[in-house]
Amino acid sequence: MKKKIYDETDKNYEVSVRWIDGYFESFNARQMRISETLIWLRLNNHKNRNIPLKNVRWYSVYPESHEEMR
Repeated sequence: MKKKIYDETDKNYEVSVRWIDGYFESFNARQMRISETLIWLRLNNHKNRNIPLKNVRWYSVYPESHEEMR
C-alpha cells in the first residue's frame, strides 16, 4: 500500500470554539486557514470543516502561529 504524502503545511493543531449559544467544541486538525469570516480545517480524519465566524463567540488555536512545534 502506498503511503499517503502530506503537504508540508500539515501540522497538529488543536482548535477550540465557543459557539454563540455557549456550546464548546474542540477539533484536531492537520491544516487550518483563518479569514475574516471563516475558519477552514482539514481534520485528522481527512474531512473538511468550515466554521463561520458570525456564529462563534471566541476561538483559540494551539499552537499559536508564532510558537514552535515540538
